[in-house]
Amino acid sequence: MRQTNKIKVILVHPPLLNVLSAATPEYVDENRGHTPPLGLLYIQAAVEHSAHESIFLDGDLEEWDHKETAMQALSHNPGLIALQGMTFTFPDAYRVAKEIKLLNPDAKVLVGGPHPTIYPIETAKLEHIDFAFAGEGEFDFIAFLDVFRDINARTAVPGIASKNGNEVIYTPSRGLLKNLDSVYFPARKSSKYNNYTSVLAKSNPITTMITSRGCPFNCVFCNRMGRQYRFHSAGYVLDEIEDILSLGIKEIFIHDDTFTLKRERVKAICEGIIDRGYNFSWEARTRIDCVDKELISLMSKAGCHRLSFGIESGSEKVLKSMRKGIDISMVGDIFKWCMDEGIITLGDFMFGNLDEEKEDIDKTLKFVKRLRPDYVQFSICSPYPGTPLYEIGLKTGVVPGDVWLEFANNPLKPFQSPVWTQHFTKDELIKITASAYRSFYMRPSFILKQLMNIHSFNQLKTLARGAVGILRK
Repeated sequence: MRQTNKIKVILVHPPLLNVLSAATPEYVDENRGHTPPLGLLYIQAAVEHSAHESIFLDGDLEEWDHKETAMQALSHNPGLIALQGMTFTFPDAYRVAKEIKLLNPDAKVLVGGPHPTIYPIETAKLEHIDFAFAGEGEFDFIAFLDVFRDINARTAVPGIASKNGNEVIYTPSRGLLKNLDSVYFPARKSSKYNNYTSVLAKSNPITTMITSRGCPFNCVFCNRMGRQYRFHSAGYVLDEIEDILSLGIKEIFIHDDTFTLKRERVKAICEGIIDRGYNFSWEARTRIDCVDKELISLMSKAGCHRLSFGIESGSEKVLKSMRKGIDISMVGDIFKWCMDEGIITLGDFMFGNLDEEKEDIDKTLKFVKRLRPDYVQFSICSPYPGTPLYEIGLKTGVVPGDVWLEFANNPLKPFQSPVWTQHFTKDELIKITASAYRSFYMRPSFILKQLMNIHSFNQLKTLARGAVGILRK
């Protein structure tokens, strides 16, 4: 493919004002803070190392509305505006696209991310979108920019869906990247990196980091763009940490689905952090069958101060139905080892799972009470597009028709994410979740512990907002 002219592309993270959320209550989401959209920052880095020009805008961080975000993007006289499109945030991405077209019908708009990866043709068909990009874009998106002004050539770029009259031409993605070390570090310097914060952080600002992609496990409720697990080498991870620390950032949230899947790699990373003398705090997500006492101790020595575990249920029957593949008898020891090492624990649990009945929910609530994690997140099981659970729901009638396809075809129509209503109504699951949150977070012992750990007025305000939200619900 030949390069024509330099393209100026504006990469936009939309304001999150209409997020679809069946899984997490609003009063939890609204108090989290802002984290950098790494997917866009990976693309930003790729463009910066190409012959093209790019500007990154975070409409959510700036607290712009959709029209202001569109105006800001157009103010740079772009050749292309590229929006991030997660399924949960797609209504916001599409509203920005609509505002762009209202202000300048000739502007070219592309949407990439997980949603167009699942629904590339449906996304490209939408009135206010010119192109949809499916798959990982660090290389193919640059190939698209290289031939952007050649209408025939750009339709042949892998992953691109584009309008051709009333039809859509789609060239399937070439698949997942095999060598993750071949991509550049996310372009954090091109963002307002000092403004990203989290209520869970020991110190702000924070950043996020992805050291691996994909998940090899078979949970029915999850879709991670394929089951192929790929990872950065320990050396790459350590060099990226050094790059982050050079910005003055002292806390990193590792957003891998299962950071500790490759034990020897994690061991090399932790030993490298210690040997290089890096001083920062970090957290990660993992599974109870992917850590042991020795690894937890080493992670603590390397600065890990919080681990999040997706446990989902206290019922062995439910865990088997959802294909979680964990032994619940291991959880108590692992949480005790974390406590002994000073690592804060967060347990993720869901209500209304596949085959779950009232006695199973009671088992989960009793299990959480015995386990006594530092924090919990309770969510409601929802059949998301591309997951085995969604296919089961369509076949059994628990999901009344292909609602996600309908949403993909009309993202501005009022829509709520479906929940799994096999044995409970949606209202019952909402009440169960709200009650579980109150029971855990309104304990006097928990409140006292949080008050003792407050270091700023902003932390106090956030804690108060969260408490009011929980009480209100």
